[in-house]
Amino acid sequence: MTCPTCATVNPEVASFCHRCGTSLRGSASTRTATYAVQSSEGVNQFALISTIMPHTNRETADNYRWAMIASAVFIVGATAFGLLPVAIAAAAFLVPVSYLVYIYDVNLWEDAPAPVVIGLFLVTGALSVVVSLVFFDWVFESQYQSFAAGGSRGGIDTLSVPALLLFAVLLPVVAQVVANVPAALLATRPQFDDMIDGLTFGVAAGTAYAAFETIVVFHSVFTTGGLRTTDGLATWFVVIVNLMVVKSLIYGTAAGIAVAAFSGKGEGYDGFTVSYVKNFAFATGMTVLYWLGVRLAAYLPFGQALGLLWGFLVLAVLVIRIRVMLQAALLEAAIEDAAKEGHSKRETFVETFCPECENMLLVGSQFCIACGTSVRSTSHQARRQMSEAAEGGAS
Repeated sequence: MTCPTCATVNPEVASFCHRCGTSLRGSASTRTATYAVQSSEGVNQFALISTIMPHTNRETADNYRWAMIASAVFIVGATAFGLLPVAIAAAAFLVPVSYLVYIYDVNLWEDAPAPVVIGLFLVTGALSVVVSLVFFDWVFESQYQSFAAGGSRGGIDTLSVPALLLFAVLLPVVAQVVANVPAALLATRPQFDDMIDGLTFGVAAGTAYAAFETIVVFHSVFTTGGLRTTDGLATWFVVIVNLMVVKSLIYGTAAGIAVAAFSGKGEGYDGFTVSYVKNFAFATGMTVLYWLGVRLAAYLPFGQALGLLWGFLVLAVLVIRIRVMLQAALLEAAIEDAAKEGHSKRETFVETFCPECENMLLVGSQFCIACGTSVRSTSHQARRQMSEAAEGGAS
């Protein structure tokens, strides 16, 4: 069977081209129902783990999912007992620490291990602390105090428009710039020339920025009062979930979109192209929309809950945008590689097995012919296991 896209000859039983990933059963548009990173999911599906952690298969994705759920239960429990310092610190660092564990676990870069991303995490965190201190303590403290308490003191007529523009528009823009700069610098290095690498750096930087900003904003919880409180716990539940967990994911996915566009689809990084500007504007705009919705909802009845729902809506849009970007990047880069002479560094060099469905992968594959999963999105760890399995079967 010859692929209509890249003219590669595939076995008659193939459902997808092993070089470019084109669907060979029906029209090419059916690939929207099969996400190239994890074939059991659709492209337009809200699936958080496989989006921000694309180097996971179904089994490992479930492990991270349950670990994050267990951590969330701990945070809710700490909040219920009034242990706000514990709950705030755990909620702020839940996503970024989970992400660092993921990077270490899948061993993304054998020649540049997890300490590279830990360094990115710390540098971005330090920049976040400085920016947060400027906005919340050093320069605009009085504006923030009146603005933060406005929703509980009166109606929408008490809203300060300058403060809204400062903290719901300007600050999110600055935050995305700060998260993008160190992540983009890493993405310029030759060993990090993949869009998935750019996504990884962006998510790590964005979640790090959000975590350290949260600690600065709520530093009074750690420096004043006791370890335990019983006041306003119902409100704290929503605040902790929204401004610390959902916020972290929004910052991470937004920065991931922008830096992924900086990396580009093929080998080498694209840099500050029109595509990057458009994606940065989109990602930053969604962050601004999130904060405008949260700040304005605070003046309405059940405002905290409305802000939480708004946050989930914004996050869903960002997640689906990433999935569409990665799908297009994986397919288009594979088509480019298929048109070149010789072998690509992203394809298999021995017959091995798909880590997603365990079917045979042909030599020179960038996709599984059975499920359509991208070989490029698997981790080094999974590739080693695939090779070992193939060698074991041959011996």
